[in-house]
Amino acid sequence: MNQAGEAAVLHNKTSTTSEFIFKPLNNVPVEFDAIYNAQLASWKRHDLSLGIERCAFVFYRDLVGSSTTESERARINRHKEFAPGHVFINEFDSTGKPVRLAPAHVNMHLNRAAVGICLSEMEGPMFASTEYLLAGLPVVTTPNHGGRDLYLDDDYSLTVPPDPRSIAAAVSALKERRIPRAYIRSQTLKRVERDRGRFIDLVNEIFLESGSLRRIAMPWPFRYPVMEWLPPDIAIDRSLSGTVDAFITA
Repeated sequence: MNQAGEAAVLHNKTSTTSEFIFKPLNNVPVEFDAIYNAQLASWKRHDLSLGIERCAFVFYRDLVGSSTTESERARINRHKEFAPGHVFINEFDSTGKPVRLAPAHVNMHLNRAAVGICLSEMEGPMFASTEYLLAGLPVVTTPNHGGRDLYLDDDYSLTVPPDPRSIAAAVSALKERRIPRAYIRSQTLKRVERDRGRFIDLVNEIFLESGSLRRIAMPWPFRYPVMEWLPPDIAIDRSLSGTVDAFITA
């Protein structure tokens, strides 16, 4: 866009992930080698985790129908057959839809694992990746397009080929390194704070150019994610009505 003469600024929206919710919990024992927080959709490539002996899964269903009750059940049953040490944490409601966990409960389950995994080939920035890091988990990821690598670091993450054996080996390697969770979290927060500061500077520049006297400042002032992911019809309705994400609720 810059080359076309348009103003464009890269912003990683996972910088809005709350460090007050996602954090290490010293009183939660580690029970799993890895955990995967992702909807049970085919493009999330859950089968790449089948080589991990003990793996937990937090899951949900999105608003655009990437999975169904039947496809979700089939995926869970496949793991039960080929990886009996795998645990799918969420319950299903009376309609067959996964019951989404509150963020604090997600964080508790993240702390039950040694490593966070990211297995999709293509998606957006992936909030789960940043949630892992703020909880102090090292991350195993596959090569991907979409931006989830922005907060990863060679000190506490491994990028490996998309096959179950490589992923299981990488999980074991990171687990054996026993990287302090406080270190992973602190290094991630440095990057998060940098991006938050850049975003606030940009918003203040827009205020200044528009003649507004309003200014915002650190610490991060928003209670809800900026640039929330929504189905197109809802996003359009909000835009037309002027109720756009965090700026209305901050």
